[in-house]
Amino acid sequence: MKPSSMMIRFFASACLLAAQPGQAQQERIEDFPSRPMRLIVPFGAGGGPDVIGRRLAQGLAEKTGRNVVVDNRVGATGVIGMAELARATANGYSIGLLNAATPVAQVMMTKPGVQIERDVEPVVQLLRYYTILVVRPEVQARNAKDLVAMVRDKPGAYSFGSGGNGTPAHLAGELFMRAVGAKASHVPYKQVSVAVGDLIRGDLLFICSAVSNVAPMLHAGRLKALGVVGPSRIKMFPDVPSFVELGLPDPNVLSWTGIVAPTGTPLSIRRKLNALLGEVANEPANARFFETLGLELVSVSLEQFGAVLRAELMRWRQFVQEAGIRID
Repeated sequence: MKPSSMMIRFFASACLLAAQPGQAQQERIEDFPSRPMRLIVPFGAGGGPDVIGRRLAQGLAEKTGRNVVVDNRVGATGVIGMAELARATANGYSIGLLNAATPVAQVMMTKPGVQIERDVEPVVQLLRYYTILVVRPEVQARNAKDLVAMVRDKPGAYSFGSGGNGTPAHLAGELFMRAVGAKASHVPYKQVSVAVGDLIRGDLLFICSAVSNVAPMLHAGRLKALGVVGPSRIKMFPDVPSFVELGLPDPNVLSWTGIVAPTGTPLSIRRKLNALLGEVANEPANARFFETLGLELVSVSLEQFGAVLRAELMRWRQFVQEAGIRID
């Protein structure tokens, strides 16, 4: 039986693929990315992490010529989004935005549904930022020391808010109160923007928030800053003293933002994404944009970011154990 021309072409194609092993399954690193990508942002639209994620996605799309879709997967202080990322194919086309809040939330949960140290791998750390203690303008305290005196005078009468259990705002407030021997109730919200709204209305006494979440309200006079939760003043608000300067204990809650990929993503692809995203973040327009949010660009290797993740998980796992804080 004489083979048809269609059969001949089929076998020729099969032989060509056999002669180039793996090409059909895995593209060359120089061709990556060759199709649209997805960036999972595990927080709500409009919040600080979402603003950062969308800026990075736009820059990455412009640099590569490939569309980058932002996929908001909200819940459990980022844990739900990381679980979604862990289920994605490990080929570099699904990546996720990770900030300091999510590793803490994971270790606070009895059954988190994801293990960051096992299920995702570092790509790049891009930003870091201190939190700032803010109150309504009507609060009589001039600085953080005055606030401590207020809370000590009425133990348990005041409350502070955050964007959820395990967020930097929660930890900074909790550690701050413990360090100064004062007592205030923690009120967790699903999003920090809601907590800020309640703070302005007078339902809370204070929030220790990332600068990016409260800068517009501070500039507009709707909030008042009493201190930088850290060792030094920050460029955006040079008149606000640091906790260390005020003689208060430093809770050492440094926030950061990075990008991770599912475990098993080839190292060559993670290195390429590391370089691409580093270039995006450091472009002058983006660098100025992040600076206006009170964010500081950092330059660390993929391996150094991995070390940061391990250290954070170890530190907060120990804190959660000692404090007995859990999320069911």
